[in-house]
Amino acid sequence: MKRKEGNYLQLSRLLFRDDNEKFDSLSYQAKWLYVVLNELEHRFSGTQVEDYFWRSNQDLVNDTGMKLSTLKAAKKELIDKDIVQTWKMHWRDKKTEKLSEKHVTAYRIRE
Repeated sequence: MKRKEGNYLQLSRLLFRDDNEKFDSLSYQAKWLYVVLNELEHRFSGTQVEDYFWRSNQDLVNDTGMKLSTLKAAKKELIDKDIVQTWKMHWRDKKTEKLSEKHVTAYRIRE
């Protein structure tokens, strides 16, 4: 059986093609980060209002299994190729409506 339990992840086929200049030159670390960011986008966004999600660098280190320096280099590759858009933000507590003291990074997958 090919499909198990209905858990799927949608990815751009450009990631697997050799003839796409954006994806072809990415390191395997940047490609892995792209896969993880897509999974996180599916998990944490999905409303019409918010087409982005947020994570701290430490969250992404835990999510990807990468060292922080490797994560930052892979993230820079994705940003430089305009595959992922990022910006700094505070998250809002749903109960208190207060903004967090800690900055996190918002992510929007563009490709």
